Amino acid sequence: MFRIRGASVAYCNRNHLTGEVDPPNMEQANGQETAPPNKTVVADGYKYWAFISYSHQDETWARWLHESLETYKVPRRLIGRPSFYGPVPERVFPVFRDREELPGSFDLGGTLQAALRQSRILIVICSPRSAVSRWVNEEIKEFKAWGREDRVLCLIVEGEPNATDKPELGLLECFPPALRFRVGADGKLTDEHTEPIAADARKDKDGRENAKLKVLAGILGVGFDELRQREVVRQRKRRLKIGTGVFGLMLALAFVYLAMADKGWSIPGGERVRTIIDRHNASVLRPVPQMEEIRRAAVPLRRQVFDSLTHARTPDGWIKASLKPNEKLYLETWSHSQALCGMFRMPEASNAELHALLPNLETPFKPNVPVEAGALKFGWISHQDDTDTVAEPALWTTAALAAALARPGLLNDTERRRLLAHLAYTQEVLKLYRPLDDGGWNMFPRQTEAGDANPYTTTLALLALLELKRANVPWEGSAERRDELLRKTAQWLLNHYDTTKDVPGWSGGTSADETFDGLTLEIYALLLRAQAEANVTIPPAMLAQMPKHIAACVTRDFSFPTSSGEFVATCLDQTDRAHAGKESVGFLWLPWAIDAAQGWLTWAEQHNAPPEERTRVRRALGHMVLQMGNDAVKRASTDWTFISAETLYGLSEIKPL
Repeated sequence: MFRIRGASVAYCNRNHLTGEVDPPNMEQANGQETAPPNKTVVADGYKYWAFISYSHQDETWARWLHESLETYKVPRRLIGRPSFYGPVPERVFPVFRDREELPGSFDLGGTLQAALRQSRILIVICSPRSAVSRWVNEEIKEFKAWGREDRVLCLIVEGEPNATDKPELGLLECFPPALRFRVGADGKLTDEHTEPIAADARKDKDGRENAKLKVLAGILGVGFDELRQREVVRQRKRRLKIGTGVFGLMLALAFVYLAMADKGWSIPGGERVRTIIDRHNASVLRPVPQMEEIRRAAVPLRRQVFDSLTHARTPDGWIKASLKPNEKLYLETWSHSQALCGMFRMPEASNAELHALLPNLETPFKPNVPVEAGALKFGWISHQDDTDTVAEPALWTTAALAAALARPGLLNDTERRRLLAHLAYTQEVLKLYRPLDDGGWNMFPRQTEAGDANPYTTTLALLALLELKRANVPWEGSAERRDELLRKTAQWLLNHYDTTKDVPGWSGGTSADETFDGLTLEIYALLLRAQAEANVTIPPAMLAQMPKHIAACVTRDFSFPTSSGEFVATCLDQTDRAHAGKESVGFLWLPWAIDAAQGWLTWAEQHNAPPEERTRVRRALGHMVLQMGNDAVKRASTDWTFISAETLYGLSEIKPL
């Protein structure tokens, strides 16, 4: 391939008022050099390959022709071939073009005449304007007078050749007189008609491109067909190049579109694209870790939480309610039993480590710790410095005892009987919080509205019952009664699933306008366990919603708000005082999203769930464990104990390696 060099032109100015000719600068035009350092040398001693003669009103055509000639790359196989004008050049360069039509003096200026004389070919742009142009006609006459009539080429752009010979047609002539007649040696027109060589650029004739090639063929002294065939090849290559470029651009745009869709941007069709990508687990920008990687990462996270809770034990058998540095000593059964439940469920904990925790299981049952009034057992105060009892400490204590009883080889017979006795006590306490046998559980004892069950308390009841079933421990001496309570409790939660909210789930208390995100994820996790371990049936609509809710956690970070609710109910306390019991609960989302994700993936493998849903849930689980896990554990180790307890509970649901 030959390098395209910059086009150039030498301009000649005529003063419109005086008719004087300003000498052209043949080295510069329009402020640029007219020829590159390695310019093509014109054969036969001519300085210019061609001189373009045209009317000023045809400036557009003149500029196009000038640029087309000087930038044309001669086919490689023709370069150097002998022709009528000598060897075929690499380029048709330079070409002379007047800047504007020259009015005034009748004679051509010396400089312009010199340029015309130094041009091997005269190209006339033929139109009705040039046909009446004095200077176009003079340039033709001058050129012909030198005996170069055979070197005059015409480019018809408008009008009709020799129209003056047929005035009855009413057509406009495009040939100046000097083209239509021969010129004598004295420079005067004769009466002898000529047939000039013409390329017709009109649309219904040769057309612009073919006309250009005909002019080039005349300049180079080669056949038009040779240039035409070469141009066909060039156009084919150009189309191929353009097609390749367009294809490459479309491919790049498609890649950008796919990348934007894969990244999760809101674009038309993006969700459909992401579904296809996830169906084949082909995402690049949203990586999906393998379960082995997630399980491996969960091990040190569980260990860190376990150790931080171990260090929170006090000499008198409590686990502090707060892990915050420099926090005053704060003790309560609620978070104490939560922590123990999580610790006894940790897969990697050794029996030696867990056996050291058995004294901590005894602490809630020390004298004066549980609240009793006559024959009624109310359980435990909700928080230090409070006077009201609630069901939650009893439920978490039940779950902790069951988790300890479920550990193989941990307990001897005496220890086992003692824990079972404590378990019988907690079950006696919980009778006050389950006045009706409809599956719902109350937060406060002896509520005035006995049927005003609490969704959070009922959720913890399901958790405790699942731990009892896993430990194969009965309820009030009966495994059948335990399983019946479990099914009724799960059914109560299923019946109170609210699909009318923007995000389906569970609500309650004074915040019934929207569902509790963390509580909903916790219930999802526990219902999936109940389905797997107790044959509870989850409705298809809820099963379809679960992966959507869990997968959405992939975009969350620690700035995502923790939902909370305030629950109020009129009740009778241990002093028979009627008052409004009140409790505020914060619902963590991260531990239960981890638990729910693991539970749903286990179900999905067994029931051949859509692969894109499994991919999305596993991606969310990986995000929560791999990306958020370390920070979550660090934050939990310097915060309230219940955060570490629930974090350990959720992480412990991930199967060990």
